[in-house]
This record gives sequence, structure tokens and C-alpha cells, in this order.
Amino acid sequence: MGKRASSGLGGADGSGSTGRPEPAGPQGQPDHVVVFVHGMGRALKGGTLQEWAQPLMLSLHDLSLDLVPDSTRPHLVITKANAVGDPPEVLAKVLRSAADGTPEYLTVLMTEASWGRDFEPASAASTYSWALRTALRVYLRSLQLIKWNLYPGRQKNIRWFGAWLRQLVLTSLAAFAGFFILLAVLVALLLIIGLAWIPGPGRWIGKLVSLFADFLGDPQVWKRKPLQAAAMRQRVVDTLQRWDHCPETQVTVVAHSQGAAITGQVLFQNQARATNFVSVGSGLDLLGYAQWGGGAGEDPVTDWLANPQRPRWINVWGKFDFVPAGPISTHAHGPRPVFGKIYARDSEGDGGPGPEEHPVYNRSALIYDHIVYSKNRVEVLDPLARLILDPPPPDSGGLALRMLDGDRRLRPHRVMVKSLGVTRLLAVLTSGLSAPAALAWLGSQDWARNLVRCGRTGEGPDPWWSAWLCSGPTYHWAHWQDWGVLVAATAVFAGLLVALLNGPVWGVLHDRLQRMRRPSFTQSSDPTRNPPANPWWYVAWYLLIVTAVAVAVPFLLAWPDLPWVVVVVLVVALWALCFTRTGITGLPARTVLQEAQPVAPKPVAPGAPAAVERNLPPAVERGGQPDPHPTASESLPANTVTGAADQRSRSGS
Repeated sequence: MGKRASSGLGGADGSGSTGRPEPAGPQGQPDHVVVFVHGMGRALKGGTLQEWAQPLMLSLHDLSLDLVPDSTRPHLVITKANAVGDPPEVLAKVLRSAADGTPEYLTVLMTEASWGRDFEPASAASTYSWALRTALRVYLRSLQLIKWNLYPGRQKNIRWFGAWLRQLVLTSLAAFAGFFILLAVLVALLLIIGLAWIPGPGRWIGKLVSLFADFLGDPQVWKRKPLQAAAMRQRVVDTLQRWDHCPETQVTVVAHSQGAAITGQVLFQNQARATNFVSVGSGLDLLGYAQWGGGAGEDPVTDWLANPQRPRWINVWGKFDFVPAGPISTHAHGPRPVFGKIYARDSEGDGGPGPEEHPVYNRSALIYDHIVYSKNRVEVLDPLARLILDPPPPDSGGLALRMLDGDRRLRPHRVMVKSLGVTRLLAVLTSGLSAPAALAWLGSQDWARNLVRCGRTGEGPDPWWSAWLCSGPTYHWAHWQDWGVLVAATAVFAGLLVALLNGPVWGVLHDRLQRMRRPSFTQSSDPTRNPPANPWWYVAWYLLIVTAVAVAVPFLLAWPDLPWVVVVVLVVALWALCFTRTGITGLPARTVLQEAQPVAPKPVAPGAPAAVERNLPPAVERGGQPDPHPTASESLPANTVTGAADQRSRSGS
């Protein structure tokens, strides 16, 4: 590749530029609008925009360098930025081509639809009541997700038996541990809420209760407070309606968690229009629609199919994200056939009707997987940048959210994400095995004894808080009396190891792995040099550091009292798992509701109202994709599934 001129993410043209890019789009309208919608919890004004826009612009910039490698024009220029304005937005121009020396820029406007300030949060008691009713459903969905992630395949042989045994054991352990953890959390929350009513300490405990209500109160409000739920939807409608009369402008909505549930009801029931609906960590299947939102439909997939102006729906979910808990399908089909099609491509059928599905590797953790989509460049941000800058043809039947061609980062990224789970297991295992020796060593150190104020020998009993260390006992897992101290020591040691290895160590190496270009001291990307080093180097460094810190150090500390031959074999086996089953791919959208058949009109008695038949529109029955770009709100027809007329609400109407 040839030498490129400098370019960056600032407002300057960069060296070698002959001027600023010319405006694009009819009458100053942007070519593409990206609207970000946040999930549950209070969101700072402009926070969602800044969380997503900065990394997405970096992906757009690097992708532009690939598309137009030899241009002397700046590849991305920010022409307007108002991160905390009303509305918060940023306008950027991205170089898309330079045929015959004439640059073609795509004007991209990014903004947010924030509903966090539109209602009073629910009370702690009502939030707990909703959480208690939802807990069992979340628990069962999470187990289903774990079970499918450990899917052994269809070919039954020795290898299949080993994978099936692993699935059985790990799913059973997750079910057992998860049940007691969930029960403990619910009991602890109930006690905290009760203690908040006690004068004195309740003043401080009440702050914890407020945090709980602020974080989990939004879904409860969405399901039980129709007026406040309508205010949430209105924010999305008001944001999208700015481009109702701009049919040339492509609109992509990126909605997270509960924001996906809100946006889904708005788009599927025809209260707004968009070109692309990208739901990430969607809460649509878990939360469903709010009451009194227009129409009687309760099945989002069926509503989406029945809408002639439906957007292209791309559903992105972390492989261990408990909120979406996998793919989404019609209520009649359920997610099982879609799971089967994703994990067993040679199975019959297509999984049933539903959106384009993309399982992605985030952090291999049920909770953490839900909050880091905006940090996943390889599988979320870079494909999203390609959808904006290099969209597929409208009639394309393949994936719309496409990986970069020949992207060599994909498998190393997935191996590193899977290694996070292995590191957690190793940390717990080696910490538990080395805890007795570690406590004995710690009790022999003067600095540790002085820290907990151990008394001298023969001067009476030590204080109760330090007797476990000062008295110099020898701990063994064979003695049940020692389990309390050993479990506490294991938890502390494992927590420190995980915090170090899966925190700064993994973060720095993985950030380097995700980059499409070498970082520069003066720019976001260095366009004059080759791509970064082979991403497998970062994987190797991480595995080496983990092995040294989480295995070698405990090995030296506890040698020769522990069965380290077994540990080494287990370590090798666990690392081997990181390199297996990383080839999972997305599933294209299925837009034909196979069981739907034309229904002959029934005779209607004179004077009786005609019954509304829940038939799909002809375009959907034929498997076609209707025009996703209505020219104005007046062109939005009724939703034929819900039987709702155009429920489009307007400010001041």
C-alpha cells in the first residue's frame, strides 16, 4: 500500500490537504444519521453519544484509510460538535472515494435519544417486587444461554461425548451456584430495603437503596407505568421525526438494552421510520412492549414482519449476555430453533422468522457482557462503520452487519475473550490450592504480623481479629474447621489475580489487538505505516503473563505440597479450550412467516363489523423486502398485525 497523507479526528485538514471537504447531501442534510439510545439507568446528557461516537468515528476513519489509501485529502473531519447541547450531536465528513482525484465525502450526523430524565424512578419496594417476579425468568434464560454456548454438536463420537460431558458438568455447576447467588442477592436486597426504614443507619443505607432503584427502576416503570413509558417512546419519536421528510437520508438507530425495547415498539408499530435498527444487548424479548403503546400486538418479530416500512433489523448479543439471552424469534417458534441454526448450520430449516442475528464475544461474563458493546471494535464498531460507509445492496440476502474482509483480528480477539473465563477458573483453582501455604508464609512475615498487631509469644491470647494469623496455625482443606479462613483467603487471592490479569493486563493488550492501524502520538491512527503487529502476539503475551502470575507463582509458593502435575494438565486443557469453536457466524434475517397462509374472507352478517385478519402483507408473504424509506410520516401505513392505525405522535399535537 502506498504512503498516505496524515489525517486525524480533529477539525484540521491535515498535512497535504488542499482544503476542507465539500458539503454533501441535499440542501445541507446529512447523508447518514446515527441515533444512539441508551439502556436502563440514569444517563448523563450527551453521555451515550460520547460513549459510542468517539470509537465509531475512529472505526470510520480507519475504514476510510482502507477504502481510499492514497488520497491526500483528510479521511475524516469533524465539522460540528455539541456533546452536551440540545440535542447533543456531532457532524463528521468521511472520505468514501476519490475517483479521478475528486473526493467524495459521506456526511454522518451522530446524535442520541435520551429518556432518562423524562420520569421519576420507581420506588425501591416496587422495583424489588418487579425484580422478584423477573428473577426466575432471568435465571432460566441464563442457563439456556450457557447450555447453548457449550453445545457439543451433532456428530456423536468420542469428541462429542467429551463436549457433552463438559456441557452437563458446567451447566449443572452454573445452575447450582447461580441459584444460591440469586437467592442470596434477593435476600440481601430485602434486608437492605428493610434496614433503610430504621432511623439513624437508614440514612446511609438509603443511599444504597436509591442506587438500586435508579438502576433497576426503569424496566419496572416501562412495564407498569404507561404514561411514563409513553414519555420514553416520545423521546425516540421526536429524535427520529427530524428526518421524516428527508428520504435520501439513511437513518441507523443503535439501541442498547431497554432502549432497544423502547425503539422496537416505536419502529415496529409504525410510530417512526429508520433504515437500520441495530439492537445491542436487546431487552426487547425480556421486557416486551409497554401498555397502551398503540395496537394490540405483543410479538415484536411478527410486528416487524407485518410492517411494510419495516427497517433492516440487526440483533447483536453477547454470547453470555443474560438480558437478550440469545437470539429473538416469534413467540410461537421461540429461540430454540434459532439457537440450533446458529450452533448447527447443517440442521434443517432456517430457524424460523426473525432479524439478522449476531452472537459476539464481549467479556465471557453474564453481567459484564451486557455493558461493553461500545468497546467491542472487532465485532460491533468496525462492522457498524462498514454498514454506514459501505452498505450492502438493498436487495442483498446475506448479512448486513459484515466483518471487514480478511480481518485477521477476529479469531485472536475471540481467543482472548474466551481466555478471560479460563483466567477466572485458574485464579480460583490455584488460589484455593495454594491458600494453606500462602497463609503459613504470610504468618511468618514480620511485616504482616506487625500490620495486624500480633502480640509476642507467651503474652496472652492475640486479638480476635488477628488470631487466625498471629497464632501461627497450619491450615488444611481436610479440616472443615479451617474452611472459613481458607475460603476467605481464596476469595481474596483470586480477586486480586482476576483484577490484575483481566483488568489492566488484558485491557492494554486487547486494545492493541483491536486497532486497525498503529496508534500515533499526534493522531488517532498513523496512516503512513503498515498495520499493527500480528494480533497473535498479544494473545501470546497475555497467556504467558497469566501462566506466570496465576500458575507459576502459586506453584513456587506451595511446592511440593500440592498435586501440581494435575494442575499443569488442567491448565493446558483449559488453554486449549480457548482456541476451539471460535468460528461462529451471524445468521441472516428470515422474513417469511412459513406457517402464515392466505385466509379467505369470512362472510359478515349485515351491520356487523368486519373482523381484522392477522395476515402478513404480500411483500412479506413473498419473502420480499419492502422499501425501508418512506418519504414522509404521512406515507406510514397502519400496522396490519396489531390492527393499529398510524399512531405517530407529534410534539404539541
